[in-house]
Order: sequence, then C-alpha cells, then structure tokens
Amino acid sequence: MTASLARWVPNIVYKVPTAGGKTFLAISSLSRIFQKYIGERTGFVLWIVPNEAIYTQTKKQLTDRRHPYRQLLDNLSGNAVRIMEKTTTLHAADVKNNLCVMLLMLQSSNRENKETLKIFQERGDVHGFTPEEGNQQAHVVAKETTSNLDVCDLADAAYPWLPIKDSLGNALRTIRPVVVMDEGHKAVSDLAFKTLYGFNPSFVLELTATPKDIKERTGKVRRQARYQNLLAEVSGLELDREGMIKMPINLDSRQTTDWQSTLGSARDRLNALDKQAKTLQANKNRYIRPIMLVQVERTGNDQRDGTHIHAEDVKDWLTATGRLDEAEVAIKTSTRNDLSQPENQDLLSSANRVRVIITKQALQEGWDCPFAYVLCSLAASSSRSAMTQLIGRILRQPQAEKTGIAELDECYIVTHHAETNAVVATIKDGLEKDGMGDLVQAINVAGSGTGHGSRQIGRDPKFAREQIFLPKVLRVTDDNKRELDYEQDILYALNWDNLDVDELVDSIPDNYQAAERQLRKIWLDDPKGKRPVRDHKVHSLAENKTFDCTYASHLIADIIPNAWQAREVVEKVVTGLHKRGFNKLQLGEFGSLINEELRKWLGSSRQRHEISISKLRPTTHQKETDDDRLARYYGIIALKAVEPLKAILVRS
Repeated sequence: MTASLARWVPNIVYKVPTAGGKTFLAISSLSRIFQKYIGERTGFVLWIVPNEAIYTQTKKQLTDRRHPYRQLLDNLSGNAVRIMEKTTTLHAADVKNNLCVMLLMLQSSNRENKETLKIFQERGDVHGFTPEEGNQQAHVVAKETTSNLDVCDLADAAYPWLPIKDSLGNALRTIRPVVVMDEGHKAVSDLAFKTLYGFNPSFVLELTATPKDIKERTGKVRRQARYQNLLAEVSGLELDREGMIKMPINLDSRQTTDWQSTLGSARDRLNALDKQAKTLQANKNRYIRPIMLVQVERTGNDQRDGTHIHAEDVKDWLTATGRLDEAEVAIKTSTRNDLSQPENQDLLSSANRVRVIITKQALQEGWDCPFAYVLCSLAASSSRSAMTQLIGRILRQPQAEKTGIAELDECYIVTHHAETNAVVATIKDGLEKDGMGDLVQAINVAGSGTGHGSRQIGRDPKFAREQIFLPKVLRVTDDNKRELDYEQDILYALNWDNLDVDELVDSIPDNYQAAERQLRKIWLDDPKGKRPVRDHKVHSLAENKTFDCTYASHLIADIIPNAWQAREVVEKVVTGLHKRGFNKLQLGEFGSLINEELRKWLGSSRQRHEISISKLRPTTHQKETDDDRLARYYGIIALKAVEPLKAILVRS
C-alpha cells in the first residue's frame, strides 16, 4: 500500500532465470496491463534497472525500431512510443499522447538524502504536472491529494506559502506510472522499497531469478514482513528443454601449475568451436563467433608483479604465443573497457573481431553475449565466487535456438590449479540455489579491501637506528665486474642443440585416461528427483586430429627463445613418441597433455642447464645446493639477506 494515496498497489513477480527472456515477458505483460487493467494504449512506464550494464542493454533494445522488443511496444501504442531517460524533457502532453518508457537506474533514486539527487530537484524542462505558480489553492489541493509531493524550501519560495516543485520526482508521483523492476531482488532493502513505492505506482512488475521474502523485524527499528507475489516461475530445466541455454557444462579442471598450458588448452577449445561455427555457417548460413572469457587474478596498472596472473600477461601470451591478433583480444576491467570502442560495441556483428575477453569480475549480471562459449578461469582457486558468477555469462544459447551441432550447444569451463570437486560443487550449488539465474555468490567488489595487496610495515622502535645492507649480485671476470644480467649472462649461454628428450618421451602415459585431467559434464535433471543437478566424468576428450608442431613451438617460446631450436626440440619429442608406437591420431588426441608435460620438463631442464654453466662456488663451509647456486645467479640471494629483516619489523 502507498501511504501517499492510501490504496493498495497490484504487484506481481516473475521468477525467470538468466537467458529466460525476462525483458520479452515484461513487454508482453505491459500490453495486457495497459489494455486490460488500465484500459489505455498510452501512458507511462518507469523501467528501473540495478546497474549500468543492464541499463545500456535495455536502452539499446528499446530504441532500435528493428528489435522485436521495440516492435511489441509499437504494436501496443500504435507506433507512439517515446523512450526516455531521466534527463529527457517531459511534458504532460507526452504522457497523454504516447507510451512513454523511462529508463532509470535504481541508484539514481535510492538515497537517504533525496535532495542530492537530480530526479528530485526542481528543473525547468518538466511541464504540466504541477499547478500554475501563483495559484495557491491549487497547490494546496494537489498536496492534499498526493501527500508525498516535494515542496520548495521557504527560503527558496517567492510566496509566503510553499509551492510544489517542478521536479521529475513529483511528475512521476503525479503520473502514477507502471513500474517494471528488473532484478527485483536488488530492491528489497527498506530504503529501496520505500523509494520504489514512493513513486505512487499504479502497477509493479518485478523480474528476478531469486525472489526474496523479507521477514518481520521488531525492536527499535521495526519492519513489516513482505512476501513476493510470485505469479509465474520458469525453471532452468524448462529453458534447457526449449533450447535456450547451452547445456551441459563441460568442466576441464587442470591441475598443472603452468597457467600458460591451461590457457593454451582453452585456446585450443576455442579454435575447435570456431571450426564448427564455420561449418554451421557454410551449411545453414547461421553466424556464430565463439568467444572465450578469461578470468585473471590482477588487472590494475600497478599490480603486474610477475607473481599473480595479470590481464596484460594473458593478452601478451595470446597475441605472441596463442597466435591471436590484437583486435581479437579485449580487456574489460573497472578501469579499462576495450568493449566500449566503436568497433567492439556490437559483439554479435560479423564485422566484430573480438574472440577473447579478459576480465577479473567486471562482467557482472546484465552483460549479455550468447557468443560466449568458453570460460577459462585462471583464478578459480583464489576467487571461486567470481568464477561462479562468470558461468552465467556463457550459458545463453545464440538466437535461443539449438544448432544441431553438439559442440555448439554446450558450454565449456577450463580451470587452472583448482580442486575439481570444489569447482564442481560450486557450479552445482549455483545451479540449484539460483535456478539458473545469475549463478552468483557474494561478489567482493574490486577495491573493497578484500584483496591481498602490498602494505607498509614500520620498524620496531628498538631497531630504528640500525643500518641495513643488501648484497648486489655481480658477474665477475678477470678484468671486469658488473651487475648480473640474466639474458646476457645465462640465457644466451644455454645450449639446447644436444638436449636429450628420452626422459620426457618415456614419461608420456600410454593411456590418456590415466592423465591428470578428465572432462566432467554437468547438466540439469528432473527437479522432482533427488539430484536436480548431475555430473559425471567423460573419459574421451575431443582434441585436434593431428599434433601441431608449430603451435607447440610457440608454446615453449618463453623457455627456448630461439624458434629454430624450439622446433627442433618439438620434433625430437614427436619422433621419440613415434618410436614408442604413438600414431598420428594418438598424438593429436594427446596434444594438450604432451604440450603440458613438454613445458614442465623444459622448465626443469633449463634450470639444470643454468646450474651447469654456473662458475660460482660456496663461500662458506656449508655445502651449497643446486637451488642455492641457481638463486645466486638469479639474484634471489637478496631475498635470503632480507629474511633477518622480519625480526626488526613491527609485528601486526
């Protein structure tokens, strides 16, 4: 009930998962609300959204006269539709003669101090909703009729009585709009509820995947219980049956510590999907460009420390080693948005070239691209909730219609160094609890203080005057000494020509199912059963039919910089596997595993090579280990000198 009008307000809730067509259902419902309930074809709709992503997407759909959503509105109003924003000039005649749809972000009207919001401030382009300026009696009557109209402060008034403001907020309260609340579960706080019904709506339609009932609260701050009037509910299983979502979810959990190998496998999956998409276009003239989302650990300009996986590290690898063009890789963070560039705004366009989007958690609910097929989570272990939130971004089926090609009707998740069962449990929990809605848990917003950034620690006062000396690692020759340069002094001296690869060749397992990773399929089951979400292991994993030696050479370019030497090493491995009895088909099926093992083995081999060329000797009576000698060459010995500093720092 609205206190200002002392009447009940009809309210209905649609529980619809992501990719379930909430906007379509809302617009279809508007036709019935206006024609059957209000009895008019014109009027005012206040469409409230929770964030900028949904705002931009909805505006784009409703302003495009070719879009089905806009065409539904045109049919309802007889082509008399006005799409408006809060800054648009508004006249009473507009509402009388048109179907006005105003988009508004919840934050624009949801503040404790409404005086700070432009929507409640007096402005000169809102006309016809308040009485004439000098008609005191009319202002009194209007205030008595609608008690929550804002009036001018006495200091601002030109009359001894308080005239009603010519504000957008007052205009909406007078109009009594039909309110559509997208993601209604975001407007359950007392302030949001008060703001929403403070517009004196004539009808409220809420759209949400996770409706929330509010319990009664007693004590100093009291609150009445509020229950969702759930009129219609759509399940994820129904969406799956209609072919509107990609199911099942294929989970490929990689246990390797080498994130480049995980990213390379995800890139292989993307390329395989791209081939299937081109086949689909050739046979059915249906365009799909598969896109991969890559979740990283760091995105800030000052956070590229070489320890955490940074967005720029991933982009550099994809463009240098992954053989993607700059235009095919976009970064979307809180501070950088390559998707806002003119050529990247329409991801569904055939002229768009974006195939990979790198993010941390910037692709929140409302970001919609049905071409997103692969989620490569390089931060699954450290940010599992953010990874779960990103799953919802790869579920929507292009054109809400199955392709008939199994690979293009499913979605794929590749995780790096994360426990498989934990990731499966997270996905299943999201599917079951959120009904395929947002598939999110609580997301820690970047900059909220939950990260593990650097912090300054002071000295213990009793050591305040102590001097600290750190060693400098030098390269000493007979006639010269200088600081050690890794590339010049070590990397250049490594000799890969006579590398014996027999150890690696012997370590490749004959049975691919015995490898560390296995694919798991996760899909929805009958909700009446005991297991609404099921998963099982899949022992056969589709890989490339042939082993790509050129690609393998690119994968190890950061270990063996010389491309000719890298190619020679790869061919030695392939030749050795052929001698073991591996045929071409097996090499193709084992491609990802071979590349992973090759990178790991080369890393340890390079370490042994570096130690072998070391000229340093222990400087103490203690025996120096290989790691100690390598540390000296790398300059890591400085870290050992820093170790005693912990004793003189203030404990916190």
